[in-house]
Amino acid sequence: MAEERKEKLIRVLQILETTDEKTPMNANAIVERLQNTYGMEKADRRSIYRDIRLLQQCGYDICQNNDKKSGWYMEKHVLEDWEIKIMFDAIQQAKCISVKEAKNIKEKLLSLTSQRGRSRFSHMIMPVPHNVKDSTSIGVYIETMIEAMYIHRKIRFQYTETDEMMKKVLRKDGKFYELNLYAIYWSDNNYYLIGSHDKYDGLTNYRLDRVENLMMSEETMVMPDKKLGVNPELIIQKYIEDSVDHFSGKTIRIELEYEPGQASNAILYDFAGDKIIVRKLKNGKCHASFTKMDSIMLAGWFMQYADMFKVIRPEKLRNEIIDKMTRTIEMYKD
Repeated sequence: MAEERKEKLIRVLQILETTDEKTPMNANAIVERLQNTYGMEKADRRSIYRDIRLLQQCGYDICQNNDKKSGWYMEKHVLEDWEIKIMFDAIQQAKCISVKEAKNIKEKLLSLTSQRGRSRFSHMIMPVPHNVKDSTSIGVYIETMIEAMYIHRKIRFQYTETDEMMKKVLRKDGKFYELNLYAIYWSDNNYYLIGSHDKYDGLTNYRLDRVENLMMSEETMVMPDKKLGVNPELIIQKYIEDSVDHFSGKTIRIELEYEPGQASNAILYDFAGDKIIVRKLKNGKCHASFTKMDSIMLAGWFMQYADMFKVIRPEKLRNEIIDKMTRTIEMYKD
């Protein structure tokens, strides 16, 4: 009997976790659920009151509805529905996890809300997912990296690149890279590994969806303070903030002119960040200056918005953009 009472208490808790303020359950409904779902025929209505009092004493946020006849509900769940929605959207956009993995994560998240909450999400139109179709090992890789950082070990992996036939191939004939991993950073719907190699100074990064055969190394990692100096967190943060699509380069100061407007203001702010300095010019245009990491992607970004932003300095970047535009025009003449 003692085991049955323990199971019944757990089942009552599980039932109440499916409720919320708008869908409470009274003792009769709980008894019916115990019988129909869990086969507990001996449950009676009076024992439900004792179970609920015990659960309340244990700290569960179980409240009685204003209309006491309608019963009780779980006031707080592990996650609010709006928090689950944000996580859903992040999972939906993640390019580095498979459709199957995304579906499994969503199911786990739905188990943290009420039955009504699950129904609300099922009635919601979800956009086409950006997840990859094939089976991936991203979950295993992330778990391995978290453990490696926790016990201060390096990680080993192979890295891929795309060949002329648009096929993913191993870089450098399948060479294994060993990395002192300091951070796993999420950006543009991908994860990036931020760390350092023993042979080189400074930081480097790798995109997780291009990693293959990641494992924990037997070697102890070089700690970030020994590799980077004091306040390694700030150095890593600065590296991330100054990067452009996570391609390495030196930080440069960029000056440009543009016509202010709703679109151009928003695009430039998203690209440059809140440290941008802007002043109004006499001709009605604006002059902006900010720092950015000089990378192979930088000129390409300005090419996208060549009709919006005119680079003034540095001269090297300005000339690179002009050269790209000239070659583009020549290419389209054929």
